[in-house]
Amino acid sequence: MRAILVLLILILSLAQTASAATIQATGISLIQDGDLESARTRAVQRATEQASMLAMAQVAVTQSVRDGILEIDNLRVSTQTSIGEVRVLSETRSGDQLEVLIEAEITPVQGCADDNSATAYRKSIALTHWTLKRPADANWGRLQSLSTDLPGYLLTELEPSAHLKLVDARQLRLTDYQEINAAAAQLRAKDGAQLNAQYILSAQIESLAMARQASDTPNVLIDLIEKTGLKSRDEDRIFALRVDLIEAQTGDLLQRYRINTSGAWTAPMQSAQATSFSRFSAEPYGQAVLAEIRELAHKISESLACEPLKAEVITAAGSSIWIDKGTDAGINVGDRLSVARRLQLYDAQMQPTTSVEPTDLTLVIERTEFNRAQGRLSMPSDLAGIQPGDIVIGY
Repeated sequence: MRAILVLLILILSLAQTASAATIQATGISLIQDGDLESARTRAVQRATEQASMLAMAQVAVTQSVRDGILEIDNLRVSTQTSIGEVRVLSETRSGDQLEVLIEAEITPVQGCADDNSATAYRKSIALTHWTLKRPADANWGRLQSLSTDLPGYLLTELEPSAHLKLVDARQLRLTDYQEINAAAAQLRAKDGAQLNAQYILSAQIESLAMARQASDTPNVLIDLIEKTGLKSRDEDRIFALRVDLIEAQTGDLLQRYRINTSGAWTAPMQSAQATSFSRFSAEPYGQAVLAEIRELAHKISESLACEPLKAEVITAAGSSIWIDKGTDAGINVGDRLSVARRLQLYDAQMQPTTSVEPTDLTLVIERTEFNRAQGRLSMPSDLAGIQPGDIVIGY
């Protein structure tokens, strides 16, 4: 099949108000074997995709033209807008070329346009072990189990998020790379490779200290004096947490959350047994902490709802591509995914950095399995320079 020549003219008017804006785009397609209908569909489809991309909208999955209206099954607009009707205003035939002019209405909306659980892709996020910056803090009430109990509670709070696929990696203790630089990103990406997740959520509990605590070591003498009633007990306890949301494929730090709260700790300070999570949850201190964790779950779910799905190319042979996401991520036969190259570059200090370079290639899914899928690339992979390790993106 001969390549389709598309000439795109974009007229974009995005007013800074809540009123609808209009995009017009012209597409030209070759008429092959006298098939005018297919040429019209291709011209409208390509023009709309390109116009939408330039307008910071991403058209994804299947599309069709009916009665001059382009129907879009799954649409995401990164500027929190949605595309309404796409109309074919005119078409002109010149020899074996067909030119169509389309017009699309864009209206601001709240949130992303595809946060419906029936259409949104599920992005995988792995929650790892939460390290203790000052392990001695946990000796008060023996709270060492919070390193796994709190991420477990966060997993439970994230379960209703239909756009997330949760990976319980609490047994994995990742090295804490606090720095925001290329070297730290490379190390985070190396750790992320073993999780097969799109995102990693790692955290460090920075403080579990009692408010009156002057050192990192529990003072047994003070505890005994308080028990005798000679000194009133100061029950206020501090909780400080740093949470990093990391893109696993590049190691980039996408978001850093901080929690700082406090509450009364009435349970015994010195105990032969660890404080159970149910007892922790009943404490005023525990209730304050869990309220913050619930709010954190809401923020994480909201921030990832409109993010695209990213999958990795695992094999490439001719036009056939296998990727490492399947029905578990919501991928279906017929879905059209964008393709990007993963590049390794070097900064001024000759430190390696990973970046993703978009292309105009598409992958149409032909076969799906639970955790992988196979699709047909719009150009043979050897000619397109697509290889294992590259990225496909579903909006």
